[in-house]
Amino acid sequence: MNRMLLITLLLVLTASLLLNVYLWQRFSNSPQSNPHLNKNALTQNLAAQNDDASSPNGSRSEGVYKRSGNNSMYDGRNIDARNRDSASIKGMRSLSELNALLHSGDMAALAASLNRQLKISPLSEPLLLLEAELIRQTKPLPTALLNYYDLADLPLSNTALIEINEKIQTLYQQAQQQFSRSHQWELVAKLNEPLFQRVPDNKTFTVNLATAYAHQLKVTLMEDVLAALPFNDPDAQAIRDIASDQQIAATEPDSDTTGEPQLQDSFLEEGNNVRVKLERIGNSYHVNAVALNQQAFMILDTGASTTAISSNLYARLGKMRNLNFIGIFNVQTASGSVEAPLVRIPEFRFAGYTFNDVSAIVLPEEALPDADGLLGMNILGEFDFSILPKEDVLILNKR
Repeated sequence: MNRMLLITLLLVLTASLLLNVYLWQRFSNSPQSNPHLNKNALTQNLAAQNDDASSPNGSRSEGVYKRSGNNSMYDGRNIDARNRDSASIKGMRSLSELNALLHSGDMAALAASLNRQLKISPLSEPLLLLEAELIRQTKPLPTALLNYYDLADLPLSNTALIEINEKIQTLYQQAQQQFSRSHQWELVAKLNEPLFQRVPDNKTFTVNLATAYAHQLKVTLMEDVLAALPFNDPDAQAIRDIASDQQIAATEPDSDTTGEPQLQDSFLEEGNNVRVKLERIGNSYHVNAVALNQQAFMILDTGASTTAISSNLYARLGKMRNLNFIGIFNVQTASGSVEAPLVRIPEFRFAGYTFNDVSAIVLPEEALPDADGLLGMNILGEFDFSILPKEDVLILNKR
């Protein structure tokens, strides 16, 4: 009996020992029980995931991470890629992308992007200068110049301020010289009025604005502007002399040009006079001219200070490829006031005469349905002229 009990106890102890050995082996092979094994397994698992992500079917490009042992670092090129992705998600564009929008003419998208990005970086010089160029190409030139003056008041770098001041000088002088040379005094006034108000102590704006008023016989406005100068200022007196000469010229009777021989061709030279054939359509007279190499059927408009061309003729002339852009101005048309680009035509021929660097407003097609443009006083003002309505003839005498 005792022997049987002893054998039973030995069997129970043996079974218990074998069970403990089995359980210990299972426990020692478990990842949770071995931190070193767990770390290696996790590292291998992460490596496999990164390899999958960097594969052609993954979402990351090859080489997003570079490893050295258990440490990782970002590749510089991929930081740029991640920043571009982040900018794209936020709707931001790089400077090169913004310039591409400007050059492609997508002004609406450029304006929206600049507005968004300048809210984040209001003193970013590249963005501010790009916005200024956008305004120059889409808003009236005086508005663009005022914007540059506003930029010059900001705490920007010397380099940016120099560029801004050079822009002001270049844009202003280009327009002022063009208008005054072609006697477009209405446009001279429109250019200088807001600048005179913005910088009233700038003598250049004062003199040029008063001169424009003098040529238009707006004597009261002229004197209001000249009040900014000493009364005995020599420039002020010269401007008053201009107004006096204009008043005298306005009272002189027109020369009598009746009894001239009939015109046989589109124009005919007779001594100092040129007789131009007019074509009457409705209540308007039309004449033939040549802008660069394009024939142009123009409305004779003695009430227009500036020659105008239709958008169709503008396209035929090659747009900015062949014409110089001066700026945008508010102009009055039969349909009301419109903002229109002002361009410079290198060569314009009319009545046997050739004119260089003629400024012209580009009007929408609906404003000029039956013509290629309007022949304005920046051309006609080069002549003493009169119209013989019974004969439909324009008499020109070059000044």
